[in-house]
Amino acid sequence: MVTVNDVDSRSYRAVEILLLLPTLLFGFLGLGLIVVGIGGESVGTGPLGMASIFGTFGVWYLGGIVVALISWLVTPVFLYFDTKKVQEADVDWDPNPVLYAVAGFFLGYLMKLHHLYKRHQYVVDWVDRDWWWTVVAIGAVLPPVCLALGGVLVSSGSVGIGLVSIGVGILTAVPFSVAIYRDATYVRLQSGTWQPNPGNYVNLGVFFLIPGPIVYPIIGCYYLFRRHRAIGTL
Repeated sequence: MVTVNDVDSRSYRAVEILLLLPTLLFGFLGLGLIVVGIGGESVGTGPLGMASIFGTFGVWYLGGIVVALISWLVTPVFLYFDTKKVQEADVDWDPNPVLYAVAGFFLGYLMKLHHLYKRHQYVVDWVDRDWWWTVVAIGAVLPPVCLALGGVLVSSGSVGIGLVSIGVGILTAVPFSVAIYRDATYVRLQSGTWQPNPGNYVNLGVFFLIPGPIVYPIIGCYYLFRRHRAIGTL
């Protein structure tokens, strides 16, 4: 079994961080909505309230552009160096570093998703903590509940508390991708019957980030069911 100790690469960790950055940005949106909502029930009803709402979305949008630009520039570099490390190691996968760098420039995010999936097929990562499944469960349950409650409150006129509830729903969805990624890595090491590819689950978590409150309960329940059958939950 080839592990990350055999293919030591800081670029691999950088690719992980770049892949998960959008989830952090999504969390800032949730935090902004909470701050705006705490402003009181007058939020959204006057010029100042509307300005605060549009300002929150404006900062989030600009932040997204900055993150996307930085990620676009550095992704080819990290993909090149990590695939070169894999190529030099004794594994059954022989990726072309130049090809990955070029593809990373034009298809940055998709290539990061593909790269992590392929890498986990041949190089096993380590996770010692067994509690990540609880974060998966929280991310599958709380976001739809909080967003539904927030929608009801906003429609009934309680805009401030409604925005707080929506913000909490977004924040509780943010750790889902990281949690299911880390826990799948742990399960892969512990289970002899089910070998989930962590790259596959982080792909699902990131790809469905925006509709997460709808999709995460499905992904989370399926994953936790398979996990329980493989190694138990507690």
